Amino acid sequence: MTTSGFFLPVIVNVIVPIISGGMFFALAGYVRYITPMRSLAMGRVTYVSAFWGFIFFGFYLATRPVQILLGPHPLPLIVNNIREFFMIGVFGPGIFLALVGLAYGGERKIKPWQRIAVFSFGLLLATSFCIINIFAIGGSEVIFKIGNYPAYDGIWFKNPDPLGQKLMSFLFLIRITDPVITLFLAAVIALHRALTYPQVMREIYDNMPRKLIFSSIGTFCFSLSMLTAGFLWLFGKIPNQWWLYYLGALAAGIFETMSISLPLKKEVRLE
Repeated sequence: MTTSGFFLPVIVNVIVPIISGGMFFALAGYVRYITPMRSLAMGRVTYVSAFWGFIFFGFYLATRPVQILLGPHPLPLIVNNIREFFMIGVFGPGIFLALVGLAYGGERKIKPWQRIAVFSFGLLLATSFCIINIFAIGGSEVIFKIGNYPAYDGIWFKNPDPLGQKLMSFLFLIRITDPVITLFLAAVIALHRALTYPQVMREIYDNMPRKLIFSSIGTFCFSLSMLTAGFLWLFGKIPNQWWLYYLGALAAGIFETMSISLPLKKEVRLE
């Protein structure tokens, strides 16, 4: 194996996921710090949803090395199911509520039944994904080695079993629904709100349109990265392009950091 052939899988499957996950853990910590100051304006649900969404997304990203380094099947499946459950059941709904709350929290509070409905839908999809995933996987394979230590990942796309291939289509549809469409819809709502932000609200929160634009761009980055990876498999039969997730997550983290760091109102400058 060449030097690049050794380091590239380690970078893509170990280093980049840990960096991406750490970025979202840091974002969650900052959201928790600013929650008492900003929740009065935008609603506590907005920042609580963002906090837990970032925590579980950071968990999803950072545990990719655990999935591949723990051992052969069924360990990659077990870790993958835990990761996917939290991404589909908590991250997707949490970020959806956070973005909608950020866009409209100053005027329309998210009602408890709406939170319950969004999370119930996400948890239903997450549970369905995990159950189908058990029957879709075709064991595990060695994807690279660190010295003599093998890194295993599940055989999903390469599974020759016809039933497994059919079940992969259901997994794809669940993933497209949540988090891809869920996040894409949230980003569209946030961007539309930024472009049509009422003048009367601008006078109070004049930084809000910029915050919403940065948040929507970050959310688009990740949802489109997942969509691209899915289409590469669906139309190009190019499997296992997980690196696109982490590239999209890094870009999303940069834009979300820009959004969160902006105050609701620009500083008043004395002329």
